[in-house]
Amino acid sequence: MITSLQNPLIKRVVALRDRKNRDKQRVFLIEGRKEIQCALSNGISPEMLFYCPDILGSDAGCKAVFAGLPPHLFPDDNPKNNFRQVAVPPRVYAKIAYREKVGGLVLVANIPDRRIEHLKLSGNPFILIVQGVEKPGNLGAMLRIADGAGVDAVIIAKDRGVDLYNPNVVRSSLGALFTVKTFTMSLDKTMDWLTANQIKIVLSSPSAQQYYTDIDYTGPVAVVVGSEKEGLPQRLLDQNVITVKIPMCGQMDSLNVSCSGAVLMYEVLRQRSLV
Repeated sequence: MITSLQNPLIKRVVALRDRKNRDKQRVFLIEGRKEIQCALSNGISPEMLFYCPDILGSDAGCKAVFAGLPPHLFPDDNPKNNFRQVAVPPRVYAKIAYREKVGGLVLVANIPDRRIEHLKLSGNPFILIVQGVEKPGNLGAMLRIADGAGVDAVIIAKDRGVDLYNPNVVRSSLGALFTVKTFTMSLDKTMDWLTANQIKIVLSSPSAQQYYTDIDYTGPVAVVVGSEKEGLPQRLLDQNVITVKIPMCGQMDSLNVSCSGAVLMYEVLRQRSLV
């Protein structure tokens, strides 16, 4: 058990709240039993698990995080799965936990090396592109929506915007970060990839002439959402894309970005369900 707040391992966990430290070390934090189980069952490689027996009820409580997971995930002869499990008292746990009431578990996990070249497209791909979204809660919510709507992959355009492995993104996605295939690359490379794979690009804009329900989404399609404050860059609007609008009957000209994304993604699902 680690009892000192000055322990190097504890300081390291706290430092991982900072993006530059996550990027440098290629690790991130996952809190909560459901989220940790979801990560492990979807191929995220663990490095170290911190647990608080006082919160869990006993040392055995940390083993519950592995309950129900396929045994092949943790074979005894796989060195990747020989990760440390460290007990901490409540005051140390309070220091390393990013949020309250997460069940006494914090996992340090390796950021997966995902490249778009490794993505095997289905015969009728459905992609979500997220560009410049700045609020972690919005990105996490869109990952949950993407999971629910059957999106094949989410591409985060890394020109600007929130870090995919921000603790608040992990939290607000409730594990969807691990159930949906996610990739990070520049907007220009993303557009080139979509064009090369003949995927239709649809984005919402208050100035669009047609409603989102006027478009046929039953073929290969990518839905694009942009920054909460600035929307989508002009260079994207100038390309070969389809712009649509969502009806706004009040005085506001647009929805929250995650809500707009939900409307478009579920319209794709609705149309495809009718085919």
